[in-house]
Amino acid sequence: MYKMKEIIYEKTIKIVAIFYEKIFHEKMNNIIEKFIKNIFYVGFATIIATIFSFSFNILSARLLGPMGYGEFALVQTIAFFLAFPMTLGIRTALIKYTSENEDFERQRTIISTAYILASIFIISSVIIYLIFSTQISIVFSVPIAVFYLSIIFATCYVFYLLTAYTLTSLHQMKKYAIFTTIYNFVLLLVFLIFILINFVSAKSMIISMCLAYGITGGIIIGVIRKYLFLKFDKDWARDLTKYGGYATIGGASSVLYQNIDKIFIYKYMSVTFVGIYFAYNYSMTLALVFPLQIITTIFLPFASKYEHKDIIFKKITRILPLFLLISYPIIIIVGFIILYLYGGRYPFDLKIASLFAIVTILIFTEGLYGQLMNSVGKKGIRVTSFAAIFMALTNIFLNICLIPLIGLEGAVIATIFSYLVSIIIILSKKRYFYHPEEIKF
Repeated sequence: MYKMKEIIYEKTIKIVAIFYEKIFHEKMNNIIEKFIKNIFYVGFATIIATIFSFSFNILSARLLGPMGYGEFALVQTIAFFLAFPMTLGIRTALIKYTSENEDFERQRTIISTAYILASIFIISSVIIYLIFSTQISIVFSVPIAVFYLSIIFATCYVFYLLTAYTLTSLHQMKKYAIFTTIYNFVLLLVFLIFILINFVSAKSMIISMCLAYGITGGIIIGVIRKYLFLKFDKDWARDLTKYGGYATIGGASSVLYQNIDKIFIYKYMSVTFVGIYFAYNYSMTLALVFPLQIITTIFLPFASKYEHKDIIFKKITRILPLFLLISYPIIIIVGFIILYLYGGRYPFDLKIASLFAIVTILIFTEGLYGQLMNSVGKKGIRVTSFAAIFMALTNIFLNICLIPLIGLEGAVIATIFSYLVSIIIILSKKRYFYHPEEIKF
């Protein structure tokens, strides 16, 4: 298996090198080859992980139907709102500062400080949520039991992300790839067990994900234990919280623009339409969000360490239009196939599919430029945070205006315009790529 993977990798590098030289008119250097190598390992594992994840989504959507699938989407959406105060941007700051320098003691101090801060934020958030559970559940217009499930989901989700982000910050991409596969394997396995014992509901989906998060995160803690010790460094805590503070603004806004559409669909329409919208969102974005997930996993650590951001920016800008033009029809075709597998209760609408294809392209574009801007430093994260605020405000305003008028199409159009706003703001500060902050060693 290992030999076969190495053979595939060598052939892939040769093919990539040919296209690279034709597009950029230069030979591929060691830095780019290392970046491609990391993409290969993460991509190889992500393909396997996606098969497990895909099976989980198809099975659950077919067995639960739009209403049950919508209930799961609603819990997940609320959980994402509850999750961002639990780390206050520490995850992003952890990647930024840990990846810059591979000195062990430096990394150990940063990671330990970050974990202590995150633990404080998580515990404080859960206590507040429990104290004000009745009031918050009323805000989301959901039963208290659904809100409690969302708290559990959010806690497990944050724990797993924190451990997974630690691996990427340490440039341990092979291990990250392995654990991504393990998470999705456990997810599918637990859900299959629930199917066998005839326990199939939105709750069984949530429990499956929470167990997968907890088990995988626990194993990662064992792997990175040498970086964890009870040391709290005030200087690094200040840097982490300051950078994380800007990331929090962007994080809070991103939670809004990525999830508020489902809340408004639930408010103005029904939980069944939430399920249909969630199915479209998964089906139509998988084709590009899949490679985006692979690239962005290693992109921020890579870009943070790489001094010449302007070179990266020029390369992205040169190849992106051609890539996206080719991707548009592929997104619709792949989305149609996936939605067909969801079953007859999820009807295909070409207009909605076409709009979602545009959304997917904009998500990919905004993701690349946004990560590159974050790698600049504090002034970069300020730009993406500012962009995220305007993105969220645009999304909320258009959702309120369009969903009551044209239903699901309105939610997709609102998302399109909000991503356009973010991309325009980020590119308006592209001069930062030419004059990044000094990297702190």
